[in-house]
Amino acid sequence: MLKKLLFSSTMRKTIALFSIVAILVCIVPSSSAGTDAKIVITGVKPTELSPGDTKAITLTVKNAGSNDAKQVTFNFQESQYISVVGSSSVCINSINGWCSKDMVITVHVSEGAPGGTYSIPVTCTFSQYDSSGSQGSVTESMPKVSYSIVFRVVGGAIIDVSDVDMAELNPGEETKLKFSITNIGNSPLQDLVFSWNEREGVILPVYSDNTKYIEYIDVGESIELEYTVVADVNAEAGLYQLDLSCEFEAGNGGSREINTTTGVFVGGETDFDVTFSESSAGQTSLSVANTGNNPALSVTVRIPQQENFEVRGSTASIVGNLDEGDYTIVSFQVTPSQRNAAQDNNLKVLIEYTDATGVRRTVEKTVLIQFMDISSDGSQLNTRMGQQESIWQNSTLIVTSAILGLIIGGFIYYKKRKSVILRKKKE
Repeated sequence: MLKKLLFSSTMRKTIALFSIVAILVCIVPSSSAGTDAKIVITGVKPTELSPGDTKAITLTVKNAGSNDAKQVTFNFQESQYISVVGSSSVCINSINGWCSKDMVITVHVSEGAPGGTYSIPVTCTFSQYDSSGSQGSVTESMPKVSYSIVFRVVGGAIIDVSDVDMAELNPGEETKLKFSITNIGNSPLQDLVFSWNEREGVILPVYSDNTKYIEYIDVGESIELEYTVVADVNAEAGLYQLDLSCEFEAGNGGSREINTTTGVFVGGETDFDVTFSESSAGQTSLSVANTGNNPALSVTVRIPQQENFEVRGSTASIVGNLDEGDYTIVSFQVTPSQRNAAQDNNLKVLIEYTDATGVRRTVEKTVLIQFMDISSDGSQLNTRMGQQESIWQNSTLIVTSAILGLIIGGFIYYKKRKSVILRKKKE
């Protein structure tokens, strides 16, 4: 009897417990229901910038909910000194629940930005995808979320390549190359090491290496660095990139490095040597040689109009191409001008050519011409002969000369005859 009573009591308690659980199950939502998607920015690298920097920034974005996030779109706004380069809107197609993704943006810091902390406002819009509900899969828009990305701007320097003595280098020739470094930050710079490098090894420093040490540059001040450089004699004409690097002591006790680039042009010009070769029969020959380090294309030698000389016939001679070390002979009919009273025999010669970069150039040379004396003597002889021929062509002059000859001959004959008669009388 006691066992029956105990069993009946236990059964009643068990049934009551199950009833309570069933009621709670109906009232409380199922624990398997998903939590709303929640987008947060969990990481920003790097956060330290300098005036003038343009850097890639990596943002780590996390979905802190179990539902998937779709079409996650970030819109970045500008601040006083920091702005996003390119599109200000970045979209991530989806981020699964409890997962993270990285996205990269590029920011620029104004060159005159003072040191301090600055933030970029950001807004985010997205939709969530819920597949755990009793009504099936559901996609719904979520409220807009706002953030701020914080950066710290520290004092720094900007390399300003403001002066290159020769914007164009000629192969094999020494050239001065100058760089100007200006501190536009908000604190002095100490222990700077500046260097440059040309990757192909075509442009190299001479008399020193490519590194210079600078002890101190105050705020707003500049310092000039000078190198002597030479381009390889076999360098092809064109633009060459110089990689510049400046490492200096940072305000936090460490060091910072700024890298930038500039361009140096290696030209395709060449030079010529023009010498007098010979002069005969009215022809003056000149020897033209390419003495530079680049070929000369479509060469034309020209005698320009000048006071001391006259050119009969063509004043230009087309040569063609002259490689380095090649030479040719050109001839012109050059004679001294009647105005050349001072006997100045320095002849101006123009050499027109196309250099290795396709630029048409002109080089002027002066050549001492030596006219042969026999030419002038021959001219005088011909003049005298012409005068003699003109005398015998004058009939009046011929008759007069014949009569004068007869009179002189008769007088001589009379004197001789008289001398013979006198001698006979004495005998």
